Amino acid sequence: MMGTLGKEQAEGFPLDNLTYDLLTIVHAKSKALEAYGRYCDDARQDSDILRILEQIKRDDANHVRQLSQHLARCLGGPQQGTTAESRSPTTRTTQGS
Repeated sequence: MMGTLGKEQAEGFPLDNLTYDLLTIVHAKSKALEAYGRYCDDARQDSDILRILEQIKRDDANHVRQLSQHLARCLGGPQQGTTAESRSPTTRTTQGS
C-alpha cells in the first residue's frame, strides 16, 4: 500500500496523512521504549507489574517493527523480503556498433 497523494501534498505539505501518522506513531512508541527500561527498574519489587511492563515493551517493540515496514512502503523504500535487484527497474542494454 503506497501512501496516497492527498490534498495536503497538493497544498505543499510533503507527506500524506497516513505517512505522517505512521511517522508520529513510530516516533512516540520508540520514545516510550526508551522509558520502559526505567519503569521496569522501578517495578523490580513487584513481579506482577514488572511482567505487565515487560509485555507492554515487547508489544510496542513489535508494533514499531510492523509499522516501520509499512512506513517504508509508504515512503517508497525497500520492503522486507525483497532484494535490491527485485526493486530496481529492469535496465535494457542495446548492442550496437
